[in-house]
Amino acid sequence: MINANHLMVFNCVANNLSFSRAAEELYTSQSSVSIQIKKLEEYLAVSLFEQLGKKIVLTEAGMTLFLYSQKIFSLIDEGVHAIEELKGCHKGRLLIGASTTPGVYLLPKILGNFKSIYPEIVPKLEIANSQRIVEMVNTNMLDIGIIGEEIICPPELNVEPWLKDELFLVVPVKHPWVNRASVHVKDLESEQFIFRERGSSTRSIIENILANHGLKVSIALELNNTEAVKQAVSAGLGVSIVSGFSVISNSGIVCIPIEGLGFYRMFNIIYHKNKIFSPTTKSFSTFLKFPSKRRNTIQ
Repeated sequence: MINANHLMVFNCVANNLSFSRAAEELYTSQSSVSIQIKKLEEYLAVSLFEQLGKKIVLTEAGMTLFLYSQKIFSLIDEGVHAIEELKGCHKGRLLIGASTTPGVYLLPKILGNFKSIYPEIVPKLEIANSQRIVEMVNTNMLDIGIIGEEIICPPELNVEPWLKDELFLVVPVKHPWVNRASVHVKDLESEQFIFRERGSSTRSIIENILANHGLKVSIALELNNTEAVKQAVSAGLGVSIVSGFSVISNSGIVCIPIEGLGFYRMFNIIYHKNKIFSPTTKSFSTFLKFPSKRRNTIQ
C-alpha cells in the first residue's frame, strides 16, 4: 500500500514544483523531502519529476498521480470539515468557483448577504475562466461552480440553470455610433473587436452567434479579464460585447443595441454528481436557487 506521508510530500512538491518550498511548507529539510519522493518513486517504479535546467517538472506519471492526490486530500479535508459542521450548525468552509462575470459582478454581494445570515461560515471564492472552473469542480477542488452555458461539461457533473444574462455591444464614448439608436448586424464586420481569451464562456457565445449569422469580425486584442476589456474599449482600442451585469454605472463606454440580434446566455450551477453536500454547501445551494432567499441581491 502507498505510504500516505510520501503522498502528502509528493503533493506538496508537485503543487510548488520546488523541493525547497515544499520543505518550508512541511517544516522539514529538503533532504528529507527528496528521500521521501525517492521512496515513492521506488514503490511505484516510475519517475515522478524530471529536471529541466534549474526547474523541475512533473512527468506524465507524476501528473497522473498529482491529479489523484489532489482528489484524495480534497476529500480528506472535506471529511474533516463535515465532521466539524456536525458539531455546530452552519459553521465551516465553503469552496465556490465562478467564471469572471458572476464571480466579479454577482457573487460578492450574494456572499455578503449569505454571510449576514450565516456569519460563522467562511466562503472562499475562486474566479477563473469557465473551463478552469469546470476542471476544478470535476477534481473536487470546489464544492460548487457557476459558469456560462456555452461550456460543455463532462458527464460527471450536474448542470442546473441559474440566472439569465444579456450581453451588449459596447463602444467608446467618442465612437461614431454613440448617437445612433441601433446598428445593423453587418456593421459589426467593419469594427476591430476586443475579445476575452479562449475558455471564456462570453467568448464562446459571441463566436457562436456571429458564426450563425455568417459574420466574420477582426480581433484587435485578446484579454483575460472583463474589466480590462472595458478599459480597452474606453481607450478606443476597439469595440466589444460584454455582460450587462458588468456595465452597470460604467463610465467611458456606451451600450448600443444591434438590430435583429440578441445576445443572451444562461449562467449554470455545476457540481459533481458524486458530491456529498455538507450542511453549509446545502444552505448556500438553496440560497442561490431561491430568489426569495437572496432578495435584493441581484437587481
